[in-house]
Amino acid sequence: MKSYTKKIIGFLILLLVVSCAIESMFSLPNDELIKSELIGEWRTENSKHEFLRIEKNNEKTYKLIIVDKEKTEELIAFSKAVKGFNIMNIITEYDGKVANLFYGFNIDSNTLTFSEVNDKLRENEFESETELLNFFKENINRDDFFINQTELVRK
Repeated sequence: MKSYTKKIIGFLILLLVVSCAIESMFSLPNDELIKSELIGEWRTENSKHEFLRIEKNNEKTYKLIIVDKEKTEELIAFSKAVKGFNIMNIITEYDGKVANLFYGFNIDSNTLTFSEVNDKLRENEFESETELLNFFKENINRDDFFINQTELVRK
C-alpha cells in the first residue's frame, strides 16, 4: 500500500507540475478573493510525507506548496468561478516564460477534488484573456471539460 500511495502523490506532483491541463500565456481574470476553505494541508488517504499545502499568499492569491520526500515545489495560484464552477489558475514559469495551468476544483467537507481542464478541447492558442474566458464560458458544461479527477483529504 505504501508503494501505491507514493505513486499517487508522485502522480499528483507530476499532474500539477507537468500536466496535460490546458495551458495559456493568458490567465483568467484575478478578481475574486481567496476561498478560505482551501487553506490547509491536503493529502491522499494514506500519505504521511507527501502533501499539498495551500496557504494565503495575499487577498486574491494562494501559495501552493507541493511536498514529497525528495523536493518541495512552490507555485502561486488564484481561483475564479465560471458559471458556478471553481477554477484554479496556477501560474508557472519554465525557461523564463510564464504560463497558466487550469484545474477545476470542489471542496466537500474535508475532501478536495480537482481535475484538469481538458487541453484537447482547445483548437488554437488563446490570443487574449477575453478569448480564454469565453472558451471557459462556452465549454465548461461539457462532460469532457474536466478530466483526470483526483481526491485529497484534509490533514
